[in-house]
Amino acid sequence: MQQNARKGVLLLRFDVTDNNIQTTMKTENVTPQEAIGLLEMAKTQILDNLKEGKKDIFQAFKKDENETGKK
Repeated sequence: MQQNARKGVLLLRFDVTDNNIQTTMKTENVTPQEAIGLLEMAKTQILDNLKEGKKDIFQAFKKDENETGKK
């Protein structure tokens, strides 16, 4: 039996200019507890990449338009 998958989105944006940092966050179908868990996962990934000496500490990927939906 196949379960229905729930899709959630957490978008976090940091705009950094000179000494100013502006953040914006958008969530869809993500509880505050899930958002905190996702942020902890991102923090762990960044710290792991720093420990490995990687210059690019963020991993990015492009999703198909079918997965992200049309805007």
